[in-house]
Amino acid sequence: MPDDGSPDPAVAANNDDLPGGFEMRGTIIMWSGEKGVITAGGQRYDFDIHQWQGATAPAANMTVDIAMSDGRLTGVAPVSEADLAKEKMAALTGQGGKVAKAVFENVGKDVAIAYGVFLVAALFLSVVSSGGMLGIELKLTNLLSSNMGITGTGQGVFLILLAGATIAVPYFWKHKFAPLAFVVPLLITLKGFWPLYQQHREAQKAMKAMGEFGQMMGQTAQQMSGNSGGIFESLGFGAYIIFVATIYLAFKGIVRFLGRS
Repeated sequence: MPDDGSPDPAVAANNDDLPGGFEMRGTIIMWSGEKGVITAGGQRYDFDIHQWQGATAPAANMTVDIAMSDGRLTGVAPVSEADLAKEKMAALTGQGGKVAKAVFENVGKDVAIAYGVFLVAALFLSVVSSGGMLGIELKLTNLLSSNMGITGTGQGVFLILLAGATIAVPYFWKHKFAPLAFVVPLLITLKGFWPLYQQHREAQKAMKAMGEFGQMMGQTAQQMSGNSGGIFESLGFGAYIIFVATIYLAFKGIVRFLGRS
């Protein structure tokens, strides 16, 4: 029986998504014997087994599509779990797209592009590379992972994605410190390169302490790795892209913070 005659968008489905002949999405709230009650569009409708168009028996809490004629219910069909899952996924995707658009508009095109460049370079480009007998090809994901990514790069990928997610901080956190979140990608990058720099310094100290023999060993190692100029000589193209993008993001974040202070 009708309550107030006004449709409830939380209960009714988008009519464009319903199969032909059906006009509204509803939920069975009671079924007993051969009769039941459906709530849809802010109203309640009685129905019986003769109006049921499903292969399985009706049950309470079942989501259904209903057909109407002259204000009267004429048909009821169950909605499959697969269709419900698809509809929920589409709704989540639509909401996610709106939020992403709002986040990008909030930070500006230049910052959004810099974040995109950082993510692509950090995830896919080599940041350390050398030729020679001991050729090396490492991404930032490797540097951020345990054992330089020898046992996997899951930790590195997580940290990079976490750094990328900071683009949304100023949108969700309306505070003067929020733009400083743009500094995080640079900090994550430095975290990845710092152990490599420390290893290089320790190796230099060890060779210096060993005198001529150490210098000879160091030259041999450089020849084998194809690297004659130290750590900066072995940096790959991706490293420079990452540094430019992250320094730019840090600069924009600090400028915006100072502008709000």
